[in-house]
Amino acid sequence: MSPVERRTILYNRLQADGKVNLNQIASELNVSSMTIRRDLKLFVDQGIVTISAGTAHLIDGSSSVTLVRSEGEPIVQDTQKQAIGRAAADHVEDGDTIIVDCGTTTLQLLRYLGNKSVTIITNSIPVAGIVGNNPNVKIIYAPGEYTADSNGIVGPLTVDFFHTLRADKAFIGAHGFDAQGGVNEPVLGDATAKRAMLDSARESYLMADSSKYGNVHLMALSRLSDFSCVITDSEFPAEKRSELEAACKEVIYA
Repeated sequence: MSPVERRTILYNRLQADGKVNLNQIASELNVSSMTIRRDLKLFVDQGIVTISAGTAHLIDGSSSVTLVRSEGEPIVQDTQKQAIGRAAADHVEDGDTIIVDCGTTTLQLLRYLGNKSVTIITNSIPVAGIVGNNPNVKIIYAPGEYTADSNGIVGPLTVDFFHTLRADKAFIGAHGFDAQGGVNEPVLGDATAKRAMLDSARESYLMADSSKYGNVHLMALSRLSDFSCVITDSEFPAEKRSELEAACKEVIYA
């Protein structure tokens, strides 16, 4: 059984029961509890699941929660990313077709869609776990090869798929961005998929928290001016704001 198949089973159980005992599900799937914990860690990192005392709990997608990385080690969900997600969701209109990129920041906008009726085109596996039961949301998944690095789908099939689309808006994350070099990514597959998303949308929004500013990675993705708007958080350094704004069409400090 592949990791994707196991995670599908885990999500189905979590959505049905709200929680899963790690030892029990490991026995049912004939794998170790550590394998299950590694599968679930990806969902924990995306802000979808908590693990406590050997039990995984599905998080209500509309609530602000405390995550648990391991037993006895709580971490607070990133409020800066939540703010970025809320600001991005304000730009989604009822009836929109939107592209949602992989990443923890882009996922946050899904929590603030409210009752809007939207079609989501995505390569991010956790999207279904957040809005899969929302009757107002239609999800279309990109084809391609799964990568655990981004918990999503990338590759030539993914790029070709996005190039056939014409979406209203694309919401794209980044590992690094700055005024001079633009947006960059450490992995070729992620960068090419994001570029195809950017090219496929009438409007595009970069969602990147302030900690990513100044990070430089292998693959150059685009200039900041290629995006309709850059959404970052209110912690973005005041002394860097003028150079950021000069490189962008619009900037929102959420």
